[in-house]
Amino acid sequence: MRVSAPLRGALVAGLALGSLVLGAGAPAYAADTSCEDVTLEQTPAVTTTTPSAPARLMQVAEAQRLAEQAGSKPGEGVTVAVLDSGVAQSDRLQPVRRGQSSGKATGLLDPQGTAVAGLIAGRGKPDQPIGIAPEATILDVRVYDRNQANDPAAEAEPSMDRLLAGLRQVAALPKGDVDVVNVSLALALPEQLRDDLREVLADLAAKDVVVVAATGDRPEEGQPLYADFGYADREGEDAGTPPPGEDARGGTWPASAPNVVAVNATATALVDDEVVPGDAATDVLRSSATDVAAPTRDAVSLGMDGASTCLISDVSTVYAAAEVSGVVALLRSTFDETAPQIVARLTNSATGSPTSSNVLTGHGVVQPVEALTLAMTPGRKGDLSRTTILDEGNERAQAPREKVDVLASTKRNAVWWGLLAGGGLIVAMLLRPVLARRRD
Repeated sequence: MRVSAPLRGALVAGLALGSLVLGAGAPAYAADTSCEDVTLEQTPAVTTTTPSAPARLMQVAEAQRLAEQAGSKPGEGVTVAVLDSGVAQSDRLQPVRRGQSSGKATGLLDPQGTAVAGLIAGRGKPDQPIGIAPEATILDVRVYDRNQANDPAAEAEPSMDRLLAGLRQVAALPKGDVDVVNVSLALALPEQLRDDLREVLADLAAKDVVVVAATGDRPEEGQPLYADFGYADREGEDAGTPPPGEDARGGTWPASAPNVVAVNATATALVDDEVVPGDAATDVLRSSATDVAAPTRDAVSLGMDGASTCLISDVSTVYAAAEVSGVVALLRSTFDETAPQIVARLTNSATGSPTSSNVLTGHGVVQPVEALTLAMTPGRKGDLSRTTILDEGNERAQAPREKVDVLASTKRNAVWWGLLAGGGLIVAMLLRPVLARRRD
């Protein structure tokens, strides 16, 4: 079962699509169709006309324009591996590359993978973008499977074993074949698999791959992490509320691992073109592993049929991670830099502090425009030179001592002799006429 809060039961479950059909084979227009409501057999396709709120909040259209001014189409030449439930082939995506499935089931098992790929690389209109890096290529690596292999109706879910198999598959590719790995999953990690995860992430880092992962949505009753984070022990008014001092670091993986960009989600929304802050803590886990965050409410992405555009109404780290992967792909297509340099650009241009972080937004909300334009030159290992303040202690400031003037007495004597000489000269000038008359 996924860690993210389910999207089902979203805004328009009872929408009568048939009444919106404009003609045979034409798309229906419904501004609030949820991506969870789009099926593989969606007929006709639906089109969401509402612009993506997160794309507007993050100024994606401007970032794409800046990337093109720099000489590259957004995402061009970059491959993003999406380790998820499967990605539909779509005219709104570059041709999707297919990796090997790590499960036994075939076909798409859940809408999430296609929605994630759409946020990374979906093609929209110039003024209404869907994906952040629409020229990027998606590598579809499926890590979901039926929890009951013989039951087609059984719920599909990921596992850490299958995720590790997918990561190894990407790590085995030649260096430069994959530039970004998106893991919109937050899973428990058995102790016996920790070395395996650490090893494969080190392999990906050695091949200069940026790995982006979700820090985890707040679990619901019955989900695996519900008990892991102490919710099952809380009763009454405390039931379902976060335990004091909640920190998902060490409990959600791979976000808790080194060499991973851990992404949380914000609840910021756009209402009548006004930015409305929100409290994401009711939807996501607090985690000191968080590096950056992104808004997800009312994002537009692709439906499971590959033809529909639809709305994501949730505040979810699942989709925040996808958006950050899109930003990373945009940066990798613009700058000829190493993975650590790209991550340094990402974190140092976010809205918060590059030197400190918090459990909900890390170093801040990602800012693609600032990441493209902020003057910085990270070292190949991602290090940035910073201005430092020399701390000389807390000694009390003292007034400067008056210097001794060794010529003070000479100066005073000179002044007096000058005054006397001047006075004598004035007297002489006054007496000169009198003395002259006497001589006559």
